[in-house]
Amino acid sequence: MAIVETLNGAVEGFSENGYEVFLGVPYAAPITPERRFAAPEPVSRWDGIRSARRLSAVCPQIPTYGPVGKAAASQLEFGTDFLTVNIRTPSVKGSAPVLVWIHGGGYAVGSANEAVLQSGAFAASGIVEVTVNYRLGALGFLHLDGAPDNRGLLDQIAALEWVRDNIAAFGGDPRRVTFAGRSAGGFAVAAVMAMPRAHGLFAKAMPQSGASTAIASMEDAEKLTRRLLRRLEIDAGALKDLPFEVLLVAQRDLCNESYEQHDFDRDGSAAMLGVPFVPVIDGVSLPEHPEMAARHGRTVQVPMMIGCTTGEYVTHATAQPEMDFAIAAKLLHERVRPMGLTGEEIVHRYRQALPEHTPRGIWRAVAGDLVFQNPATRFARLHADHQPVFKYLYGSIEPDEMGAPHGAEVGEVWYRDGMDVSHLPARQTVTDRQFARDVHDVWVSFLRDDAPQAPAGTWNRYLASEPAVLWLEKGNCRMAPDPFDDRPALWSTGATAAAS
Repeated sequence: MAIVETLNGAVEGFSENGYEVFLGVPYAAPITPERRFAAPEPVSRWDGIRSARRLSAVCPQIPTYGPVGKAAASQLEFGTDFLTVNIRTPSVKGSAPVLVWIHGGGYAVGSANEAVLQSGAFAASGIVEVTVNYRLGALGFLHLDGAPDNRGLLDQIAALEWVRDNIAAFGGDPRRVTFAGRSAGGFAVAAVMAMPRAHGLFAKAMPQSGASTAIASMEDAEKLTRRLLRRLEIDAGALKDLPFEVLLVAQRDLCNESYEQHDFDRDGSAAMLGVPFVPVIDGVSLPEHPEMAARHGRTVQVPMMIGCTTGEYVTHATAQPEMDFAIAAKLLHERVRPMGLTGEEIVHRYRQALPEHTPRGIWRAVAGDLVFQNPATRFARLHADHQPVFKYLYGSIEPDEMGAPHGAEVGEVWYRDGMDVSHLPARQTVTDRQFARDVHDVWVSFLRDDAPQAPAGTWNRYLASEPAVLWLEKGNCRMAPDPFDDRPALWSTGATAAAS
């Protein structure tokens, strides 16, 4: 049993598997009705010792989006006191590297309290791990006059500031913090890197299966607000008193509408992802698109690890029961319009480049590149002009774009020898323990070492002129030319559209 004194008061955790655990520690005040759409506020100091032995509530949510989003939705109890972190540390007396992790879920679902993030894998490997809950959906990203934009990202910055001020008491080194996340968590990391307030809060960055995707203009953000208010038949002033359940149903319907019926005229650049509640370029918290910031060296200047799986859209593509090339072009048309292309043109280009692919394989390739692979490649190229970048690729390349699905690496990344895997979903089950150790050790090396190491030795830096990746494949982890490096060229007429 460990007691740690934070700036807000003492917390009591517990010991587990040789490390110390502190759950549900608040980094900001609860999201009461009057604070729903306000910037995160400091926690009031408490007297005595606060128990940190149970997970907090999670951000209010209901299942939304397609098969991936529904699988990511939390089934845990939600409430108002969810701006919390979970901390696992090898020792409260050390000065270890720190991992601050942002969960995925399309900015609308998920939590830091999910089972796979409770393994203690990084604490067991000598890293202080901090998983963060933050505001999702309309709470975090709806544009409202008089309220700060990007509240979900402001929550994450508040968590980083809490880590800066408190993590030494938990045995962490505030000078060696890595800011990391997967899927929407990776999108968030890239966006936060472009926020001026984030400078100085972390020493490394790790966007995983996500980069600078789905950033809204102010015009598009205002359109979304009008749509939500029309659906609710209220004005903006009534939102803070609206029952959460009513707001969530309207939010879910808008999310599903955007996911299933991509519409560039309605959703703008968010049509690419089909996720409407996203960060907005507000000129204040987020002055410009992360890719534009990266191009000019205005992102947080730290070493970065970035990568994707080989089949990012395998699971997403199951939402479409029928597919031929004409259907693929029609479905993709609104999604690729922000890139200055038509669905017919992009399908034609991919058929020329990938002549053995079926229509569904083309759909997987185009959509997977649009949302995951190409943004990661663009962001890596731009950041590598200013800072060290280490790029990875997880999984085998299979015919017809049937590689490792989105999220397939999570079980390995968070694997700990001896952990109980019986409560994990099948998609996160580890079948090859040695491979899991190898993958986990790669992540640990980036967090810990000045020059990260791979199973086969040196991990070469990624450069636009030498696009080498650490290819993590069962039985064959090696440095190799990036097999997805030529994909952005297929979008050449709109190559700068995403950063405009």
